[in-house]
Amino acid sequence: MSAETLLAFVAAMFLLSLTPGPGVLAVVARALTHGFAAGLAATAGLVVGDILFLVLAIAGLSALAAVLGEFFLVVKILGAAYLIWLGVKLWRSKAQLPAKAAQAEPGNGQRRHGRSFAVGFLVTIGNPKAILFYGAFVPTFIDVTVLGLADVAVLAAVVTLVLFLVLGAYAFVAARAGRAIRSVRAMAWLNRVGGGLLVGAGVAVATR
Repeated sequence: MSAETLLAFVAAMFLLSLTPGPGVLAVVARALTHGFAAGLAATAGLVVGDILFLVLAIAGLSALAAVLGEFFLVVKILGAAYLIWLGVKLWRSKAQLPAKAAQAEPGNGQRRHGRSFAVGFLVTIGNPKAILFYGAFVPTFIDVTVLGLADVAVLAAVVTLVLFLVLGAYAFVAARAGRAIRSVRAMAWLNRVGGGLLVGAGVAVATR
């Protein structure tokens, strides 16, 4: 893999991750209402989903979406339904300031981050843009048939670094906005914004 090819892949990944879509909405929603760590957990889920598609494309299984079209459709619908359910649940949840919420729910951090990870993973798995990017677009400028394990590791590292850099920035800004909330009434509106973003992400996944 040449340096020019690698730079082209890096540029494509930046453009893909910067473009507002279901992934950005999901990360912002989780960071806005649950903090920076939750946003990073959602980003980790997105990364795992992206690397899965990357490996499938490199392994010559880019036609998997066509072969198992109905399976991907079911995953897409279930993922969208899960996002919408989380959004509605957050919209209707009782507003609490972050400090009080943490005291009221001790030990729930891992569960919350696990849920955030699942949100990110399902967004990617159900996102046709990710399937097209790795299954159709990437093979047009990278000859996947000649890649070695070192090349695959480099590409996976690029995916990880770019997504964490770009989406981590989104999560950081959203988390800062969430921490600025100082009243229960404002927190209630924040829950509605976060819930609306999750519902929007679910709708985007379902309709693409």
